[in-house]
Amino acid sequence: MTMVCSVSPMTPSATAAPTLAGLAKAAAGRLATGLNGLARTLSDHRRRRLDQRALEALPFDLRKDLGWPAGDTRR
Repeated sequence: MTMVCSVSPMTPSATAAPTLAGLAKAAAGRLATGLNGLARTLSDHRRRRLDQRALEALPFDLRKDLGWPAGDTRR
């Protein structure tokens, strides 16, 4: 049995300078990644704020049983 291997030369796009379309695509990807990170941060902040507001709306005795710190003590 004979095995034939061939090595093809590098494609021209791998050695050529980046095109304007390629640069625009990379920039759009970085922008989308940044916006996704910002949206995730805002979403996490809003969720924490709403959770804290819901806990603070509970009666004092229930908050005390849960171990929620009292608002009049300083740490």
